Amino acid sequence: MDGIVFGLCTLFGLAGTALSGREAWRQRTRNEYRIARFTRAAAFGVCTLGVALAVPSIEDLVESATGMNNAAKLGAHICAVLWCGSLQLMLVDWSYNQEVLKASLYARVAFAVCVLAAMLPLFVNTTSEGMEFTTEYASVPGVTVYLMVYLSYVAITCGEIAFLCSGMALIARRGGHSWSTRGLALSTVSALLGVAYAASKGSYLVTHYLRHPWSLDIEEIVSPVLAGLAVITLITGLTMAMVGKRLASRKVPVSST
Repeated sequence: MDGIVFGLCTLFGLAGTALSGREAWRQRTRNEYRIARFTRAAAFGVCTLGVALAVPSIEDLVESATGMNNAAKLGAHICAVLWCGSLQLMLVDWSYNQEVLKASLYARVAFAVCVLAAMLPLFVNTTSEGMEFTTEYASVPGVTVYLMVYLSYVAITCGEIAFLCSGMALIARRGGHSWSTRGLALSTVSALLGVAYAASKGSYLVTHYLRHPWSLDIEEIVSPVLAGLAVITLITGLTMAMVGKRLASRKVPVSST
């Protein structure tokens, strides 16, 4: 399941990164929304790397090459944090005015840094041969704490992403920008899927701690599917929004003449 889901996500990520990177380079001389264009391309790039590291064959190759147990898992989780953080920065640049923009950006960067600073010591102190940072090893306290820190960050950031995307979708709809509206609406759904992914894994960890876990076999199917759908729909939605912005900018000169 993981190989199929995350392999497909990798293909979507490569296409999205190429399109977003091309758009960022094409508009490199424009000062408006420069942070958003850069962070969108960065988000797609680190997301692609993260889902690639989650493909079992690539995961085995990375651990064999580095000689470090759980190296791919750590890399994938760091990429997920950077992905969510980059999306936050992109949406903040789109949504906030200049008076509060800088402080808002710094606050979200600081939050991501704190989460990574908490995850890394937990990883170092917990990782061992034959153990993985998955719900299968929820009986290991360090694994549960590490995953809860990671999943809490994903849930919080995806919640904000859903909130900001839904607000911008409504604004785009009132402005008659159909492509942007659909793209941002799809991005809202994808962010909610990200929250559902965090809730799925997190609920298993909590119920396992309470000694009444739900089926691990079901969790190992549901969580990857939710994560995969979140990645694919978000890349698709933000690419549609990007296309919508370009179409809208092309219509301005025509309507003003």
